[in-house]
Amino acid sequence: MLIIVTGPQRNDEEVGLIAEIAGLLDGVPAYSATIQWATATALYYLAGWEKCPTAVADMIIAETMDLVICPVSV
Repeated sequence: MLIIVTGPQRNDEEVGLIAEIAGLLDGVPAYSATIQWATATALYYLAGWEKCPTAVADMIIAETMDLVICPVSV
């Protein structure tokens, strides 16, 4: 099971939070160079994702691939 985590990425703090959440979920940050969407089973997203074009693209990919999409509360 591969979990991808996305969210707003406007500054280092937001990027770090995505990495931290991904680590806690044993997942991969969506911005990772090693991401393999073909093996993904779920996309978890942080609040504010809709304000980040990259996170919006992640959501579109996840919806197209019919992945499980779940919010993450911090």
